[in-house]
Amino acid sequence: MNNILTAMPWRRLAKIGKPFWVSEKNSIGFTNLGLILTLMAAKAGVAVCINVTSGHFMTAMEQKSWSDFCLYLFLSILAILITVPIETYYNLLRTRLALYWRDWLSRSLIHKYFSNAAGIKVENSREIDNPEQRMTQDVDSFCGSSIRLAISILDALVTVCTFMIVLWKISPSLSFIVIVYSTLGLVIVSHIGKTLISISDRQMKTEADLRAKLASARDELVKTNSSSSTTVAEAEDALTAVISNLLDMTLVHKNLQLFTGVFNHLVPLIPPLIVAHLYFNDHIPFGTITQAVMAFTSVFQGATILIGQFADLSHYAAIINRIGSLTEALEAPSEEVKLTQNNYFQLDMFNDFEAPELKAALVGEGSTFFNSTILTSKQ
Repeated sequence: MNNILTAMPWRRLAKIGKPFWVSEKNSIGFTNLGLILTLMAAKAGVAVCINVTSGHFMTAMEQKSWSDFCLYLFLSILAILITVPIETYYNLLRTRLALYWRDWLSRSLIHKYFSNAAGIKVENSREIDNPEQRMTQDVDSFCGSSIRLAISILDALVTVCTFMIVLWKISPSLSFIVIVYSTLGLVIVSHIGKTLISISDRQMKTEADLRAKLASARDELVKTNSSSSTTVAEAEDALTAVISNLLDMTLVHKNLQLFTGVFNHLVPLIPPLIVAHLYFNDHIPFGTITQAVMAFTSVFQGATILIGQFADLSHYAAIINRIGSLTEALEAPSEEVKLTQNNYFQLDMFNDFEAPELKAALVGEGSTFFNSTILTSKQ
């Protein structure tokens, strides 16, 4: 896992991630985050109750105790009815927080792009492709992934701490084994998937190049009613690069799936193997084995959360690099930009006269941002 952590662009992550949490909108973010953490704690508490109840339920069945069976069946159903609304609002708040963050970050990038001719500098630079995608689609992916990964890691930490106590009470050796087994999985998965970040980064670039080549071919077709063989060949070459890179990615995913498939399926077999002798010697009831399996699985899933998120982490790193490079380009010291007639028309016409229809066509209906930018520039 060290490979994925060292390859993560931490400096760029801090640069694009921190501003929202110190902005004037941070109260919305922290309020939603506080509610999420509260529901997370409640979810963990109910999970422990379900674990204990399930153990007693299985013991009641093994001992053929009808009264205990009915009692723990009722408690299990009650726990499920409590869990469902907690899970629902937990996921809702996560989605809302990501949307609030996306709204703020996209507006911030749009403002920088249309301020001080920064957008022209970016457009004239060959290093930044598809800035409009970076300000919209990539921002959406970044905010959603950031919230999902951060909350998942916190959730996993709570789960591990909670169920490690359950495991320790059943058998201290189980607590040790689950940590060793999880660490082994992390190391092996990190080694197998160490190339995924570079492949994901290259995939986003080749996809963007393909769109640019097709757009160029389309523009040529519209202007001349035909497309040159060179333009079409360039588009086909770009498509070949996309497919070739995707094939490389599928090979890495194949290797990951071969390992994790076997590794994960062995998890439910380990607790019975360790505590079976305690049951056979009448030291624990049958339901404790069920508790051990559930607790062991919960700790394993929490401790190996990054294994399940490995592909997402590689894509996440690529998204950070795309938004980070755009942010750096927009915030770089402004050089004197020589405006073309078209650029002058786009940027300065708004300061010369009012044209609502033209603004709506160029900026987009319902956009309050550009109007506020125009008023600021007039002042």
